[in-house]
Amino acid sequence: MDSSKPFPTPLSTMTKLDLDSQSPKVNETTFRGMVGSLMYLTASRPDILFATSLCARFQCDPRETHVTIIKRIFRYLKGSEKFMPLVS
Repeated sequence: MDSSKPFPTPLSTMTKLDLDSQSPKVNETTFRGMVGSLMYLTASRPDILFATSLCARFQCDPRETHVTIIKRIFRYLKGSEKFMPLVS
């Protein structure tokens, strides 16, 4: 994700997350690790709280569409790191 383009928002206003049974399944352990990392960051980054909690609902049956949203949040964080002060 080093060469990925950052996003200005963590979640699009047109995004609707649902169970999406047609999308391929992904590894639950990897998905839970990604969600857990974002949940840890929500203590200091309330701007990602809503998008992260939406994705956390699908930890039992994660799909590729859910991973796409998680990656969007990571790309948003990458683009906004220079605007947020580091908490020490």
